[in-house]
Amino acid sequence: MSDWVTVYEFPLQDDLSAVAAFIRRHQLPMRISEERNHQCVATLAPQLAEPMRQLLQRWHAGEVDLEKISVHVYEEQPSDMQPPDLQGSDVAQSTGKSVAGDPAGPVDTTSRQEPVSGEPSISEVPYSVIPQWRLGQTPVSLLLIVLCFIGWALLSQGWVKGLVIFPQQAGDFDFGQSSLAAHLAQGEYWRLWSPAMVHFSLPHALFNSLGIWIVGRSLEARAGSWLFALLVFISAPVSNLVQYFWSPQVLFGGMSGVVYALVGAAFVVQRWVPGWRDVPPSLIWVAVIWLLVCMSGVVDYFISGGIANAAHIAGFASGLILGLLFCLAGGARRFAPQARPVKNARETF
Repeated sequence: MSDWVTVYEFPLQDDLSAVAAFIRRHQLPMRISEERNHQCVATLAPQLAEPMRQLLQRWHAGEVDLEKISVHVYEEQPSDMQPPDLQGSDVAQSTGKSVAGDPAGPVDTTSRQEPVSGEPSISEVPYSVIPQWRLGQTPVSLLLIVLCFIGWALLSQGWVKGLVIFPQQAGDFDFGQSSLAAHLAQGEYWRLWSPAMVHFSLPHALFNSLGIWIVGRSLEARAGSWLFALLVFISAPVSNLVQYFWSPQVLFGGMSGVVYALVGAAFVVQRWVPGWRDVPPSLIWVAVIWLLVCMSGVVDYFISGGIANAAHIAGFASGLILGLLFCLAGGARRFAPQARPVKNARETF
């Protein structure tokens, strides 16, 4: 297997979404990773290293626009393999010729190519889609993940009576005589939020933690921790209350209502800012489709205990609404491809 060759290193605070989009758009065998407290751009093809280093150096200096650069990859014999021809209005004006010279002729990079001398084909590009955010940028998301596993551990020990909303006896529902009214009358308002901690199995906690790690951390890094915390603070009781009123006779718990609020917010942001790809759009659509499949009742035949569909729907709806309000207030600019992640968790728009 070929080794990765470092092309260029950027500071951690630099936004490399334009570089990632350039790599993805031209299907280059390159990746972006965090190494030695830097963002490292590397390639599996050594012949790409020097021309890409020059290009990224000039982009970092603000001399070229990667959106205006086109790439043509040329395929020769292994011993004569040449670097790509990087062309664009900015490059042509400054150099008068392509960066890599004038090779024999282009190969269509949109079609699948066979690997040359063990190198991966251009269509098989190993790049990181989901940004590798620093842990300090997403403290709320990390706290939610920890709470998922704490809730599972407490349940396994039988210590969750103070966290859940006690279920009702089957029959006509009277809120004044309900278990929720009794909790609130005793001042136990935390029960509006705490059921989100409780997870009934380790896979349950892992699944919700994965959703927070992928979707939540990208939202928090871009929007800021305070606004992200507000989304969680609102969506958790909304999803819990809707689930309780929908099925008051059922004991429920889990962070999935909050996760679907994150999915709803990400769905709106991606419609508002089409260039934002920190979270793969296909992943958001998979979550939406899974929501619909669960609503059909099919999954209940395979999972004991059933699915809290009302919590999922309420969480998704609250995420849609809050995401829309966030975008209308101007927050969507933080998710623009060239925007930098929020450095200060206290910063608001």
